[in-house]
Amino acid sequence: MAEGVCPEDYCDEPVEDEFGEIIKCRSDEREDVQKKTFTKWVNLQLAKTGKPPVEDLFSDLCDGRRLLELLEGLTGHELVRLEKGFTRVHSLNNVNRALQILQKNNIDLVNIGAADIVDGNHKLILGLIWSIILHWQVKDVMKDVMAGLQQTNSEKILLSWVRQNTRHYPQVNVVNFSGSWNDGLAFNALIHSHRPELFDWSSVEKKTSAMERLEHAFSKAEQHLGIERLLDPEDVAVPHPDKKSIIMYVTSLFQVLPQGVSMEAIQEVESLPPTSSTSRVTMEEHYQIQTQQRFSQQIMVSVAQGCVRSPSPQPRYKSYAYTQAAYVKSPEPKRRRFTDQFLTPSQEELQRGLSPLPPGSVSLESYQASLEEVLTWLLSAEDGLQAQPPISNHVEEVKEQFHTHEGYMVELTTHQGSVGRVLRAGAALLSEGNLSEDEESEVREQMNLLNSRWEHLRVASMERQTRLHEVLMDLQNLQLQQLTDWLDITEARIKRIGSQPLGPDLEDIKHQVEEHKVGTH
Repeated sequence: MAEGVCPEDYCDEPVEDEFGEIIKCRSDEREDVQKKTFTKWVNLQLAKTGKPPVEDLFSDLCDGRRLLELLEGLTGHELVRLEKGFTRVHSLNNVNRALQILQKNNIDLVNIGAADIVDGNHKLILGLIWSIILHWQVKDVMKDVMAGLQQTNSEKILLSWVRQNTRHYPQVNVVNFSGSWNDGLAFNALIHSHRPELFDWSSVEKKTSAMERLEHAFSKAEQHLGIERLLDPEDVAVPHPDKKSIIMYVTSLFQVLPQGVSMEAIQEVESLPPTSSTSRVTMEEHYQIQTQQRFSQQIMVSVAQGCVRSPSPQPRYKSYAYTQAAYVKSPEPKRRRFTDQFLTPSQEELQRGLSPLPPGSVSLESYQASLEEVLTWLLSAEDGLQAQPPISNHVEEVKEQFHTHEGYMVELTTHQGSVGRVLRAGAALLSEGNLSEDEESEVREQMNLLNSRWEHLRVASMERQTRLHEVLMDLQNLQLQQLTDWLDITEARIKRIGSQPLGPDLEDIKHQVEEHKVGTH
């Protein structure tokens, strides 16, 4: 599940009243704000093609009709005919067609199925709409600028653009797309930097409340720049405004204002501390990012330089909460287990990636013991992947295979840190220069072998997961098509039977009843 959509399914930060009672959770507040903001965006797109607005985002999209109307306007192409019926199957077919259109437009939807939308799953519906906004509002608007700068991170480019255009306003320091915007100064500065004739900056400084400054910015943007009020001041004047809603609105400003971004501005954003350059991250988002980084990083060893580096994480399917992983112990008791230094990465390591170990912290003996332990597990993991059966042709069996393989991938995730620490230990030994020529050659060969076999296993396991996902989608689409065909045949039969007159005698009626029974089985 694609850019993926990662719904926030729990309350990460409760809101309490003066008596300490929980009133509402932060995730509930985000859901309310996103529903309101996303609904405004959807209705803005529908209005462009003369379609009526949606009233409730969660219920109006359930049958897939409004979703297809939205995509028809965004793609600029007339889509396939809608299902005429109003049964659950008709709704599933409509939504499934919408999801196929999104996939054809290279929009990855992680763990979002037609049934989730038809059933009105709030968080997945918001995730679906955000994926649509991200593609057609954010990336589509910024694609030319990003291509010219040879950049792929739209959020980084947008933040660079904001900082570049607000640098001459001492009160404004935008370091994220959440808390940096809640006082209203950043919105006003962004507009004033390009259109200073619209208002005096001193008039903004004189306003005593964030609500007033936000109202001022949104009003000016609406009156003079033609930007719809996608945000309401009361939703932004909070400690942690919703990041997605802020990005959506700022992108609207980016669309109508000069879009130049310098490499210096980009480099400045890249040099910001991690806690500043990114917005507030929820516990679940942190877990998902951490998991993706730990699994998807390709550990690369520069043996000549004696160092280890990790490139940017690559996307992977979000794992189900299903795991059959078991730690594979060494068959020989004499092999000693990893020390805590090798087994447990610190929080700092998780945040900044793997780094070389300090000189003198690893001995050749501890490195060899750790290497032997990891290779033992790696051999077992390779056998486990080879032992998985061929992909079935039956939906339920493929679902089970998908779940089983997810458990296998969780095991790989668990052990990737151990592989990385052994490689770092080897790199540390090489950098110290205390090994003999034969020992150094052996360590290099061992590290290359471990790195090569780990990468082969990682790629092979992700390719199987991708294939399982594709087969499962194809089989589910086939099931839906078969059910649709049966419904069409049944509806035609019922219509034909209904058009025939009854009788005229009792025997004819009995014959018609029997024929009707056969047609409904």
